[in-house]
Amino acid sequence: MFKKIINTFGTKITAAVINFLIVVLLSQVLGDTGKGTQALLLATITFILIFSDIICGASIIYLTPRHSFKKILVASTVWAALIAVVMGFAIWMFYPDLEPNLVLHVAILSFISSLSNINFRFLVGKEEIKKANYNTLLQPVLMILTLMVYYLVIKRTDIYGYIIALYIAYAGTFLLGIWMLRGEYAKLGQDKDRQYAPVLKDLFKYGFLNQTGHFVQFFNLRLSYYLLKNYMDEGRVGIFSNAVSLAEAIWIISSSIALVQYARIANAEDRSYSQKLTLDLSKICLVVSAAAIVVLCLLPPAVYTFVFGPEFGEMAGIIRILAPGVLFYCIFLILGHYYSGIGRYQMNTFAALCGLVATCALGFTLIPRYDITGAAITSAVSYTVNAIFLFVFFLKESHFKGKDFILRKSEVQNYLGELKQQFSKQSTDHE
Repeated sequence: MFKKIINTFGTKITAAVINFLIVVLLSQVLGDTGKGTQALLLATITFILIFSDIICGASIIYLTPRHSFKKILVASTVWAALIAVVMGFAIWMFYPDLEPNLVLHVAILSFISSLSNINFRFLVGKEEIKKANYNTLLQPVLMILTLMVYYLVIKRTDIYGYIIALYIAYAGTFLLGIWMLRGEYAKLGQDKDRQYAPVLKDLFKYGFLNQTGHFVQFFNLRLSYYLLKNYMDEGRVGIFSNAVSLAEAIWIISSSIALVQYARIANAEDRSYSQKLTLDLSKICLVVSAAAIVVLCLLPPAVYTFVFGPEFGEMAGIIRILAPGVLFYCIFLILGHYYSGIGRYQMNTFAALCGLVATCALGFTLIPRYDITGAAITSAVSYTVNAIFLFVFFLKESHFKGKDFILRKSEVQNYLGELKQQFSKQSTDHE
């Protein structure tokens, strides 16, 4: 498992570096207003994926060991197509700020992204973590290459370069996923069982509980974008979205650990083992994330203006406001994947609802008055509320104490020994 975490972390770090370069390129070429448009476009695709993931989401990971590949694939693909059509039409009707031609792209892109995500979650459910990581890494690689050609070689400066890059990235990862699962796809015709009712029932049962939490969490994480656009303008969204992207990059550590944790717990039967595993991983995550946050907070405004452009100097202050909440949210990610792994998705939903109360209470009052500073305070408080909710319930159920989350010296030595052993083994394997 430790080897899988290292592989996942390495992959996500590489992807994060590439995504950072994408953000820099878009900021330099499109400016704060264009970057704001891009952020809203991506947020809208993410919004559609919340509904698609009712069937196509993390429940696939949980149910992969429990149902046939064909049944899950057929049910999730049909659902993804249906949601893309329905939500595309709904956005066209009720979100006039998005151009009609962009709405069509958003709907199609959400469908292709869902297909790619289905393959990815099958790989995770089969504990093929290394393959899943390579699949994930291909997406930012294809995006940065496409953007460089469009903006630096062809020298165009419109949002359509980003849209084209999304098409190529989503389609590429989808096709790679098919190749990685070619054994399962080859056997599709051999499965003659057409009883889809049980798998649909399970997909919807676990998916609805999980996605209800993701639906609420979407507004926790992204409502500030829309409030900034409403009360201010797209330029403010561009600056704030860049600050959020950098701050949330810290979650690469948690998500790397949580991906392996989720797959392991979903395939485990021992609840005590799952709780102890979650505790150990939480401690590692807290220490490493805290160190990364300190480094990020020390960067002066001049760094951001040099990298992103003269409009983005405010990012330094925003990141410092977000930092405490970002650290707390790392714990939420680990504990949330524990509850997902044991099929109790409703716990994440309850936590997200508590965060949403804070988001609404603060967002509608602080953002009109304090602009992006108010948005940063709102996000930081929401992150913290999410984490505290799950932390309290996890302590109650597991009978651990708060001090158990503090990493001891002996544990640090053990983890460093394991890390050294893994790197030594990899070096030997490459010789």
